[in-house]
Amino acid sequence: MIRDSRGMVFGIAALLVSTPFAAADSLGIGAAVSKSGLPRSAVGIAVVDVGTGTVLANIDGDKPMAPASNMKVFTTGAALERLGSDYMFKTRLVLEKGATTTRLAVVGDGDPAFGDPELLRTMSWTNEKGQVQAGLTTEHLLRVWTDAVAATGTTRAVELVIDGRIFDRECYHPTWPREQYAESYCAEVWGLNFHANVLHVLAAPASPRPVVATMAPDYSWLVTGNQATCRAGSKEKHTFWIARAPDSNELVLRGNLKTKPTDPLDITVHDTPSLFGELLKRRLEARGIAVSAVRLAQPTDPAFAGTTVGPIIQSPIATVVARANTDSENLYAEALVKRLGALLANPAGATPGPGFVSGTWSNGAAALRLSVAGRIGDSAMQGWAFDDGSGLSRNNRISAMGTAQWLRSMALDPRIASTYLPSLALAGKTGTVKKRFSGIENSVVEVRCKTGYIRGVSCLSGVAIAPGGRQIAFSVLGNTLEQGDRVSRARSLQEDIVRSIVRHLEKSLANAGERLGG
Repeated sequence: MIRDSRGMVFGIAALLVSTPFAAADSLGIGAAVSKSGLPRSAVGIAVVDVGTGTVLANIDGDKPMAPASNMKVFTTGAALERLGSDYMFKTRLVLEKGATTTRLAVVGDGDPAFGDPELLRTMSWTNEKGQVQAGLTTEHLLRVWTDAVAATGTTRAVELVIDGRIFDRECYHPTWPREQYAESYCAEVWGLNFHANVLHVLAAPASPRPVVATMAPDYSWLVTGNQATCRAGSKEKHTFWIARAPDSNELVLRGNLKTKPTDPLDITVHDTPSLFGELLKRRLEARGIAVSAVRLAQPTDPAFAGTTVGPIIQSPIATVVARANTDSENLYAEALVKRLGALLANPAGATPGPGFVSGTWSNGAAALRLSVAGRIGDSAMQGWAFDDGSGLSRNNRISAMGTAQWLRSMALDPRIASTYLPSLALAGKTGTVKKRFSGIENSVVEVRCKTGYIRGVSCLSGVAIAPGGRQIAFSVLGNTLEQGDRVSRARSLQEDIVRSIVRHLEKSLANAGERLGG
């Protein structure tokens, strides 16, 4: 069910916009900036008390800056607001039986978690002996559906259709670096995603050339060439890699495999819907179910409305926003922003079919802007630009003060806060900040935050939460950091500011205890 939360949103916006954001620095953060050695023009900082709206620090906080992955704090919050904290992404297998033909269709919902190996390994399944086994694989997932189709008595399908029309077919954002398309953080974005749209390949030495020992998913038919070697001499180096052209799935093994790797090599794949269709076709045929053809759904196809076969594969939005924020998974954020776009373009929640408008980066950005403006006001967004959902695009622009305002609005919304705040990484303990912020790991103050990095950009935004409920929202944005060690200096500044906030909250707790004791 899609829930409209705009009534609450506008109430929060009025509270925020009416709060005066004068220049302030009651935490002495200006001294930390001077100590960092960074140019004042390279940073924007805002620290705001969530409960009172008091501005504790404002150093160029209204300056529009590139956010890198801090963009995700907006994308995930807007998704929770517009889709609802109880939203479920759903991927279905539909069986349409006519008088003379049988058709199968996989209907995608843009779920970035469908077949994600990081999530599968945390799940469990029951084998034919009734024993519970830990960890699923993509083969287990496929078997659930093929067994379900077989149980219907189906032995032949005229076609298998993959319906990913919930999103458009622009799989790469036009501003993303083409030379990085093979990297997992640059995975394509589809209405039907599978295995995070990344292939895991584990090679093994052989003679005269290495071989593929394991591949997940098993797209083994994609390997079209092997130019790699297996030289193990003392002067040889391990240079094994896999080549793939950006718009092709032909894989060629290259380099030298000196020893057997312990971890698989990751490489993105192209056109996941077509690949998944071929993979499912092969598994159906291995189960005795002939499939004459595989194709992608076309705009003119009616909505597939047959019988749902097997379980609907569901992913809670809480899981999706946590992967986007704690682990900074770009695919997850981009799927959320396109899903927002589809909702904006089809407010009645129509099913993909004739007349349906797919989610795009364009209508997703429009939906994102509407959500943010509804909470912090248009006046706080001067010079802002939303270009993608993850922050990989260099065209995004936000401000530190606007980010702190947004985080404050999230923390104040009782329908969102309990899902949103835990989705952010816990400083010193989880996700992208697991090995950062030494010195606060034993504090009673919890810091939930989101990192952001692309070349020349380093950012950190989040909320510090003290026992008793007092919270402080903060945003530290750093741009033009290409020279020398500016990125490391920016990271040190972020940590110094967080420690200052933690000490401030700890002191407040101590003073409150003294007053109570007196």
